[in-house]
Amino acid sequence: MIQRLSPWPVVLVLLMACAGNLPKIPNTPEAILARGDQYFERGKQFQASELFKAFVERYPGHDRSDYAQYRLAESYFQDQQYEVAAVEYRVIVSRYGYSEYVDNALFMVGVSYWELRPAVHKDPQRVLDALNMFRQFVQTFPSSPLLPEATEYIRRSHAFLAEKSMISARWYFKRKRYRSALIYCDKVIDKYPENEFWAEALYYKGLIKLQMGEKDEAIRYFMQVIDYPEDLGVKHWAQTMIEEARE
Repeated sequence: MIQRLSPWPVVLVLLMACAGNLPKIPNTPEAILARGDQYFERGKQFQASELFKAFVERYPGHDRSDYAQYRLAESYFQDQQYEVAAVEYRVIVSRYGYSEYVDNALFMVGVSYWELRPAVHKDPQRVLDALNMFRQFVQTFPSSPLLPEATEYIRRSHAFLAEKSMISARWYFKRKRYRSALIYCDKVIDKYPENEFWAEALYYKGLIKLQMGEKDEAIRYFMQVIDYPEDLGVKHWAQTMIEEARE
């Protein structure tokens, strides 16, 4: 069961209430949504989230509860509270399978995790989470108009994770720990294709094969670098290494 996270400490909420920032909750569901939408469009996401949260708590069986839940998640996302937004988007997916907002919600879970990505040298778990969500989205909604965006996020996730692995591969290669470097190169080649780090991994694998005396294997990897469709500087070095290997 998904637990709803509170984005505001109790003391802070009380202080805001005293300052008059907590919105007054209308008496009808229609009025709550209307006022929540007004706050949302004016960029007052805290007030909007309080109204949408009040709606889903008071009227869980209402035929517009899925809309209120989606707008609640959107309010948190617009307020850059990405961790909380991801939780609220997931509520749509888990509780409102019939809703027209399910595909958008699943997509936005991935986007929320992507926004939480760390620097490349830190724990990549949120990028892995985002990648899993976008892969699930592509499999579940192959005809969605959001498919190109989801595919681009997958590409970006691959590049992020590939870069992280290549940092380790370079580190081991410089210290002539070739077998360890090879493990990271293979990880990039097998899991994170179609980016410049993928081509770099092939190049380093070629260099490692040369060090191991496997010239034919090395040339095969260098040729894959040259065949990569984008114009990368590493292609020049791959061509140079092919010529040296054939001498």
